[in-house]
Amino acid sequence: MNDIILYGAFDRHNYGDLLFPLIMERVINDLHPKKKVLIAGLINSNLSKYGARKTITIKKALKMSKNDATLILAGGDVVACDWQSAYGYLLPKSLFPLYERIACYYFPKFTQYITSRLVGLTSDLPFNLSRNDMGTSRKVIYNSVGATGVSNVTKEQDVNALCELMNETDFVSVRDKFSQSQLERVGCSTPNLAPDSATIMSSYITIDELEQKSSFATKDLIETHIEGYIVFQISQGHVRGKEKAFAEALSQTSKAFNLPIVFIAIGNAAGHNDVTGVHKVASLLTKGTTYSTYLDGNIFDLMNIIRNASCYCGTSLHGLITSMSFSVPRVALLPTLRKQINYMNTWDLPHMPKGVMPEDLSEAVGIAMTTPSKDLKSLGQKLTDTYMSNFKSMSSSF
Repeated sequence: MNDIILYGAFDRHNYGDLLFPLIMERVINDLHPKKKVLIAGLINSNLSKYGARKTITIKKALKMSKNDATLILAGGDVVACDWQSAYGYLLPKSLFPLYERIACYYFPKFTQYITSRLVGLTSDLPFNLSRNDMGTSRKVIYNSVGATGVSNVTKEQDVNALCELMNETDFVSVRDKFSQSQLERVGCSTPNLAPDSATIMSSYITIDELEQKSSFATKDLIETHIEGYIVFQISQGHVRGKEKAFAEALSQTSKAFNLPIVFIAIGNAAGHNDVTGVHKVASLLTKGTTYSTYLDGNIFDLMNIIRNASCYCGTSLHGLITSMSFSVPRVALLPTLRKQINYMNTWDLPHMPKGVMPEDLSEAVGIAMTTPSKDLKSLGQKLTDTYMSNFKSMSSSF
């Protein structure tokens, strides 16, 4: 029996990254129950208080597994992600700005060298491992991953190196057409196109489980707003300078649809912090606007809050994917966030609003909420079927 190593950025508090191993482990246990599954990140982590799976280091996972093990990059925007980004998100939030503005800016090559050696690897990219780290006989699979970072790979030497690594893999599927085109550009054999693996969460996480694993505060919040509510999520970096505009837009939207606002914080890792932005926007709401906040970051609470929403508005790709899985209308915020736009252009209903600025928020929510329930459910089922078909093709490799 050969092992399966699920590998990715599962060691930081970010909603989407915590979903991948949780869901993929269930799918593998369901369809391949005899397989031993190891869950690995760059570091040992225990984020179980957020509902997440514990991780061991990828170095330890490779050492523990058999030579014929299969390494699955379980999700995320991992292709061509650099060491500076991957390691930086693991740092305390207080150190992240110094790391980004000094170490990465002034000493990029040295920073890359040091960070890779700190986690015991020699590969030039943290999630595109060389055979020196992988061993010669292990299989490598990329499971519905993002590859937006490939657009930054332009030097001939880097293009050739990435092309060689990707063409050595046993199976590659990507989650959007932009990622597919970028890998083709660098010479990768045309990868399969499949929805993000988190798409199937509503098939592998029951409503009963959500209720059991949601906190009393979350269930009380949902019950308090039983007639409906609008979920709003935005990271600190993306809201900066737009706090007042979003507060005015949310106040107007709440009044127009007679729905309260529920602010959620989906990420807490460095570079993914939502809490500060949420507090700022909430403090600027028009007097009399009804709102609640959920800032604790447990993945089951977040899933349950989004599942019960009248509409989800946010910058998080996996907030959007959660709404797609549970047939909730959605609005993707801000035109600069290409991960969300690329994904929705590939998979979502054509009219679902994306790249929305504050001044257009109320109209966008209205458009999203007029979507017939049967269309939302039909899309969710179609994406689930498409992903599972891809998984079955992929699992023939192991």
